[in-house]
This record gives sequence, structure tokens and C-alpha cells, in this order.
Amino acid sequence: MRVAAGPGSTSAPAPGVGAEPSSRLTGGAMLAVVVIWGLGPPITKLISAPPLVSVSVRFWISIPILWALARFSGRHMSMQILRRTAVAGVLFGVNLVFVFTALQHASVAVIAVIQALQPGIVLLVAGRWMGERATRWHVFWTAVGVGGVAVVILGGDKAVRTDPLGFLFALAATLTFTAYYLINRRVRSTTPIDPIQWMAGVTLFAGIAITPIALATSSLDDYRQLAGADWLYLGFVALVIGIVGHTLMSWVHRFATASRSSLYLLAMNVVAIGVAWPIHDEPVTLLQAAGGIVVLGAVAAVITRPADSTAPSHVPLIDDFGDGSPLTAGP
Repeated sequence: MRVAAGPGSTSAPAPGVGAEPSSRLTGGAMLAVVVIWGLGPPITKLISAPPLVSVSVRFWISIPILWALARFSGRHMSMQILRRTAVAGVLFGVNLVFVFTALQHASVAVIAVIQALQPGIVLLVAGRWMGERATRWHVFWTAVGVGGVAVVILGGDKAVRTDPLGFLFALAATLTFTAYYLINRRVRSTTPIDPIQWMAGVTLFAGIAITPIALATSSLDDYRQLAGADWLYLGFVALVIGIVGHTLMSWVHRFATASRSSLYLLAMNVVAIGVAWPIHDEPVTLLQAAGGIVVLGAVAAVITRPADSTAPSHVPLIDDFGDGSPLTAGP
């Protein structure tokens, strides 16, 4: 796998790039991501500090660890890699700003239902931009999965509320995360950038994007609220959810289509609500359980029939976020 010569580029394969792994290994990694990311909401809810404070501190915990991992494993960061991760990193950081702003105007249930539309958006975009052609089977089960998530979320929440700003910010959060998700898949499937290099760059730019907003809207007392067990929870979010979960997802994106992987992630809602039961005393209703079964069934149905590919993965693409040199995903 090669990157055409350019400033900071290299002609050698990135560490860890080799033969395509088995479907069992890829599926296991995707399952791990679903579980890890599903733990995010209930664990994050345990942190007492304001959300933007927690998110900005989380990034600056993750950044030095990721850069150290890249350095000591021989995955050197270059200006070319930084250019290719800048847009995705800003989108990742801004996405969290939209999420937390939406929470001021709408209930979690409304926001989660809007975010559950992501697989449908990916289906619309992936065919033209990613060379992924979804079958009618895929479209049908994606719609079923989204409906199942709506049942899971709304089935246990009696206080569903929103206003126009809440809807707009929730929609913006969905669109920015979907854009980040698709860029992740495109770059990871067409360039030799390693998952650790990718996340080191993305997390750096996410931290740079969100920290000024956190500082401008928070006081010193807000940061002082991070104390005691908060650091334990924040460490888990930064290390396990942020580094392990997102690095695994970046690795999976080299081998799994975005339209399939985005549907798998609907199962995160099932994990999150199941974990919130013992941690936050939020019991699961029968309606939620039924919705969870529907979601898992939809994911299982899609796994049996992958989306078609409209273009081979070795087709040269122009790097919109680098120096303009052609990128080749072939050997």
C-alpha cells in the first residue's frame, strides 16, 4: 500500500497493514466497539463536572498517550498525516459541542432517536462517495433497526421534550458525526494511515477545536468539580472508550463497509440502556426489551448479506485533505 511522494509522505506500508483479517476477527472487533461505546453514556453520566469540561479534559488525557503510542511503536506522525486528520478531528470535536448544546434544549430520548437516523444517511451517501451499493435487503433491515432503536429509547422515557433549537442541534450532531464516520472509513480504506496515527491526529484536532469553547463557557469552579471518583470515570472514558474503542473502529473501517458498520452501532443503545439499569437504577421495560430484540435481529440480518461494492478498493482517489497527491489503496 503506497502513498505518492509528497511532503512528509512515505512509500513503506504503515505498521500493521497486511493481509485482510478473517470475518470472525473483524466481527469480534466490531462487537467490542459496540460494547465499549455502549458503556459511554452510563459511565459519562457518573461524572459530576459540566459536560464540556469533561470532554475537553478527556481529549487532553488521550492526546499524549496516543502520540506516545505512535512514537514508541514506530508509527511516526508527519505533516501529511496531520493534514489528513484535521477535518475529521474538528468534526469530531464540534460534534460533541452540538451534542451537549442539544441536551440543553431536548431530552436524551429525542436526541438519541435523531442520531439513530445515521445508518439511513450513510446509505444515501455511501453509494456515491464510498462505492458501496446497498441492496433492498440492506435498506429494509436498516429501516427496521432504526425503528427498533426508537422503541428502545422512547419505551422507557415519559418526559420526551424538545424545541426547535434542540432539534436543529441534534440534527447537526448527527450530520457532523456521520461526516466524521464517513471520512474515517474513506481515509482508512484508501490510505496506509495506521489506526493509532489516525486517532492521534483526530484527537489532537478535536481537542484544539473544543477546548477554546470549553474555556469560554466554563469557570475555574467548573473545572474544580472534577474530583475523586470523577477522575476514575474520566480515565475510563478517555482510555477505554476514546482510545481503545475509536482505534478499534478505525481498524475495522479498513475492512468493513460504512453502511454495515453504522447499522451494527445501533446495538450500542441496547448496551447503554442495559448497563444504565444497575448503575443508574433505570429499569428496562418490556417495550424496550422488545425493541432491543428487533435491533439485534436487524443487525444479524444485515451481517448475512453484505452491501455490494460499485468500485474496487484499489481505484486511485484524490486526497481532499492532504497535498492533492493520488492515494492508492492497492498493494
